[in-house]
Amino acid sequence: MSLRLPIRNLPGVLADIQRLCGDDTAVRFAAHFGDRTLHIPSLARLRDDHPLVMALGRRAARLIASQLGGQEYSVPTGRWSMSHHNARVLRLNGWQPRPIARALALHKGTVDRLTADLQPAVAAPQPVTLTCPCCGRAYKLTPPPEKGQTAEDDIAFLAAQPPLLRAAVAAGELTVEDLKRLEGRRG
Repeated sequence: MSLRLPIRNLPGVLADIQRLCGDDTAVRFAAHFGDRTLHIPSLARLRDDHPLVMALGRRAARLIASQLGGQEYSVPTGRWSMSHHNARVLRLNGWQPRPIARALALHKGTVDRLTADLQPAVAAPQPVTLTCPCCGRAYKLTPPPEKGQTAEDDIAFLAAQPPLLRAAVAAGELTVEDLKRLEGRRG
């Protein structure tokens, strides 16, 4: 079970959506309408075929229309805030800064700065389900094995791989699990 944190510093109308409907709705709103202009109709003009209703559901759309309706909004993507939020969630779930940086394509110094005020709530890194800052879909990240935890069958499997793939594993760019998943897709 991964621990959750509220998303901090969502920009513009996303912060209003978050305040009204919560983090999950704000993320879905950003995924559907981010990086474009959206007219939110007043509650009286909101119809079931409006993109807001179709993307977020009638209940959330009605709440948004009742508070923010009748205006046009430039919707930010919120990718920066959500990516940094994901770094904080991983750290809280026991991940170290370097694997977090690799998993989220952030600089290690950025991860250090973002997570400086957090202490992991668990001793060993836990698998975590995060939300993609681009599409809003959930995905699961499994922590990489600690150095020296490679099983003997993994060593044999790795020895049978081409030198380029072995070098990528040694550099930390791929894991043995990544290679096994790729091998499973080919077979």
